[in-house]
Amino acid sequence: MLPDQHAEKVIFWTIALVPLWWVLGIQIIVYPLVGGYLLLRSWYRPQPVPLLVGWHLWCGYIIAWLVSLLINLALGVAEVGRSLTALGAILGVWVLTVAVWYAVRRLQVRFQVVVRAACIVGLCQLIAVVIGEGYLRLTGSLLETHSLVTILWPSIPARVFFEAQLYGLDRIAWEVDPVLVPRLKSFYYWSPLAGTMSLILSQIALTEESRFWRWVGLMGAVVTLRFSAARMAQLAFGAATLISLWFGSRWGRRILNGLVIPLAAASPFLISGFTWYLFNYRRDSFTLRQEMYREAFEAFLDSPFFGYGAQGHSRITHHPLGSHSQVLSSLYQTGAIGSALIILAWLAIAVALVNWVLKHPRLAPCLGAWVGLTFVMLTEEYHAASVTAFTLSAWLGCAWNWGEQTIRRQWLPPWWQEPPFPWQQ
Repeated sequence: MLPDQHAEKVIFWTIALVPLWWVLGIQIIVYPLVGGYLLLRSWYRPQPVPLLVGWHLWCGYIIAWLVSLLINLALGVAEVGRSLTALGAILGVWVLTVAVWYAVRRLQVRFQVVVRAACIVGLCQLIAVVIGEGYLRLTGSLLETHSLVTILWPSIPARVFFEAQLYGLDRIAWEVDPVLVPRLKSFYYWSPLAGTMSLILSQIALTEESRFWRWVGLMGAVVTLRFSAARMAQLAFGAATLISLWFGSRWGRRILNGLVIPLAAASPFLISGFTWYLFNYRRDSFTLRQEMYREAFEAFLDSPFFGYGAQGHSRITHHPLGSHSQVLSSLYQTGAIGSALIILAWLAIAVALVNWVLKHPRLAPCLGAWVGLTFVMLTEEYHAASVTAFTLSAWLGCAWNWGEQTIRRQWLPPWWQEPPFPWQQ
């Protein structure tokens, strides 16, 4: 079946124009709307596509969360405002993920469409770092940027989601005189999100056929990881790259085998350095997170089966209770039932990726990205950004398409020509 070229154009420009949606301040709206449109369009395709077991379990988690939310609203436990936020996360990220995966599969969107678009985002991130860091070094101050929405509507509710600030000031100590350092946000509303998105972009770039786009995409992701100071995403990038090298090619395995002895010899220094960077670089932040996690877990024990439906109020910090970790977020909001479903879903998708990568080694970075994302979920929440969910799910869906399309091409006549890609039209 031929790919839906209109859908390919929509997906390509929706991802490639991440900076534009950021400047306009509508990024949080664009991706759920486009995902819904793609799902509706896919229903007109005659051939349905079966969902993986992992995605069925994923949908089970969504249902469990909705049930928990309704129960706690009926009991008066969950606040209406935070319940609406939770509903937005369910529809705008969790439902979006499985909807986009299914849509690109049914629309037969080609793998290169998402890959090239992601590399363009990587190039834009690279340019943003060069401009932002250059301005910071020359003037000693941060480059002030704002979105069109916040300029036209300064008092917009939940302003942080509509802002377009390239940098923020990050506190690395909480003493009498706190230490504030510039921290890159790039085209996202929070620095850790820039790290998570760059982790995904780095692995997508490894699957790009063009050497130029592969390297600029990878460089944009890596420098954003560096200046966003997203520590867990940086660690996840290392793990994801190792997975990609090991499963991707024989020479990758040879390189890793050759590094075993040097890495083993340097392991005491590496472990010490990683430990300091992860736990001591921002010791006060780490201590605060520990207290937040302890408070969320104790609250979960008071409502262990269905959780609280939405995030609550913390007694020790202004951050919502049940935030800053997908593990604790699922326990707090959906209880043991929802948490068991999402763990099973996560593992089932990982197993499906392993099996697919063993058949198609070129797709090894898909498995690397999923493993890296697993690391990040220890300290971040998946439902924090629709742009990451849209890009990742479209890429993974297209990875399945690539495997099937590669087999079908072997039976095509020699005169058959590939339809043009969006950037060729």
